[in-house]
Amino acid sequence: MRSDLKLYGLFVGLNVTIMVTCDTLVYKVYEIADFKITASGIVFSFCFLFSTLLTEVYGYRLAVRSIWIMVFCQSLYVILLNINALIQINNNDISKHYYGLYYDFWRVMIGSWLSVPISYFINGFIISKMKVIFSGQWFFVRYVLGSMCTQAALLLTSYPISLSGKYSFDELVNIISTTWSYKVVISILLLPLAIYLVGLVKRVEKINHFDFKTSYNPFNVYGAKKDKEN
Repeated sequence: MRSDLKLYGLFVGLNVTIMVTCDTLVYKVYEIADFKITASGIVFSFCFLFSTLLTEVYGYRLAVRSIWIMVFCQSLYVILLNINALIQINNNDISKHYYGLYYDFWRVMIGSWLSVPISYFINGFIISKMKVIFSGQWFFVRYVLGSMCTQAALLLTSYPISLSGKYSFDELVNIISTTWSYKVVISILLLPLAIYLVGLVKRVEKINHFDFKTSYNPFNVYGAKKDKEN
């Protein structure tokens, strides 16, 4: 990885911060009319934006490295929160509230181990591959398509695990479908911001990466670099 990248670490840190915030808010559900939307679903759209930016600017390899960092930090956060919720449960009222909310928080970690890599690898592949196919053009098409696929993969793999037992099957279907629709809409609304940030970061970093002949194996992103950079 180039040693002179100015903003890569910032966007990795933002992704980690947003993801652990989403974990904390996963049980908070807002009701609007007959629809249920998780608070984490509202925040997550920004994580998708930054992950798309990482792939678009820095390429698939560095974007996937950020995903592995995010998974590690997220797992550490959930483990520490879960363990401390189980210690001295009856110590005081606050401890009881922590236990009631986070005693089975390990579900979130298991759901994240499955959903985060799958969904973000899908997004990275779509953004990277279509950038080459479209010769770097039609970013908005790649962005919207990536959003639709990524949000669906994330919700269908994480929510049945992390929210099972919290809501009935019908409520869970309502939450998943409503949250997916909301996330896609928010992602589209954030498209002008995404276009602006991508252009800005490319100018600052003086890089516009194309993944020619890149291996899309997510377990080889720390290996020898064989792709080309434009």
